[in-house]
Amino acid sequence: MASNGLRRFEAIRERHIAATRAYVDEAVDRLGWSRERVVRWQTECLRALVARAVAGSAYYRERLGGVDVAKLDARDLSSLPILTKGDVMANWDQIVTDSRLRIDEVTQHLEDLHQGRKDNAYYLDEYLIAATGGTSGTRGVFVWDWQMALVNPAGHYRWEAQADRENPPSGPRRTAVICASSFVHASRFVFPVMVDPERESRVFPAGMPIPEMVEALNEYQPDRIVGFASIVEELAEYAIEGALRVAPNRVSTNSEPFDEHGRKLVRDAWGLETHGTWGSVEIGVAAVEGPSFGGLSLAEDLAIFEVVDEYDQPVDEPADANRVLVTRLYGSTMPLIRYEMTDTLILDEGPNPDAIGCRRVVRIEGRADVWFVYGDTKIHPMVFRDILGQRHEISEYQVQQTKTGARVLAILHGELDLREVEASLESSLRNAGLSYPEVAVESATALPRHPETNKLKRFVPL
Repeated sequence: MASNGLRRFEAIRERHIAATRAYVDEAVDRLGWSRERVVRWQTECLRALVARAVAGSAYYRERLGGVDVAKLDARDLSSLPILTKGDVMANWDQIVTDSRLRIDEVTQHLEDLHQGRKDNAYYLDEYLIAATGGTSGTRGVFVWDWQMALVNPAGHYRWEAQADRENPPSGPRRTAVICASSFVHASRFVFPVMVDPERESRVFPAGMPIPEMVEALNEYQPDRIVGFASIVEELAEYAIEGALRVAPNRVSTNSEPFDEHGRKLVRDAWGLETHGTWGSVEIGVAAVEGPSFGGLSLAEDLAIFEVVDEYDQPVDEPADANRVLVTRLYGSTMPLIRYEMTDTLILDEGPNPDAIGCRRVVRIEGRADVWFVYGDTKIHPMVFRDILGQRHEISEYQVQQTKTGARVLAILHGELDLREVEASLESSLRNAGLSYPEVAVESATALPRHPETNKLKRFVPL
């Protein structure tokens, strides 16, 4: 029998899904907006966002209190300061606009969810909370309010909804969603939400051993697959070999880069092009690949994207791009204004047939998770992330593969039983198919970084 917490969660979740489905038509219609209309919309939303942030956030009141909101323009945000993940974590309680939210309490909420002590993933029956290590390896905790939690699934699936308008699907509608197993990770919030009320979805945890996943997919027979890029690539290989016997009509990837090798495998396996996705826990779904497959269309109706060089100046040449600053135009409970992402976007400024008012991303640099391969067993990074990324005592970490498991370097804040973390990781590795794993977790004061780029590689294979 379901607990009171689980029943409450399911009731709120149903309302959220219904709200997403009600919003998706608007999200699809925006794909036809002109560039001029998109920029006008961005400016209107920006002014409203900054006004709400100044009114409700002590942090933004101090930083932006003197800004003339009426003069803000989405085409030039250079007068506004940049926000980093470090800024967010150092000023968390002052940034959020709901005074009931406190970093220590939401962190405990995440811990309770992760340890199974709580069934209701909605904090205060209203917010979803997610933690991330991100590309940089620095832990961040972010609030998804009601608006953000409905906009993101609609933003992801609107190209699919548009295609279904033009060519309604026939036969069983089943989407296999390969994502995190727990609602402590944002992928579990977004990708299982189907905007088509007749479409069923089933979650296949990313940490599931691939042979078991193949068997389960053969039983489920999905007509669509949505999942982490590296796992979709693995499944395509199994399909080519004949072990995976499914016939999807649409494949979408997320959370990791998907290179031409992976795309070729999907083409060879199922005769399909792959719809890629880019986003993060902080900003949500930010770009999706449309039907032309000429790049990922930026969701510029949902955020303002500034590609800048190392001096935070707009770039004229792709080679000068260093990182991207994102101003999220929705989800104002935790305003993110000119938030620094370490990913580097290479943009195509030409016409975009998939969303005429939005630019396209032709390449993303800076994010590259890898599998750990032990003989015939492959372990996805989510097996480690699900544990290390949810321990609030760990602010940064690096996982180095060893012959029998892994060595983990962790920068700690507060007391942490490293043996308990080792045991949890070893248990997860066994569940993922690795026999007799050995894990060593060590406290560190700094993590090794690339000597030239200074970037942190969080997962280091043998």
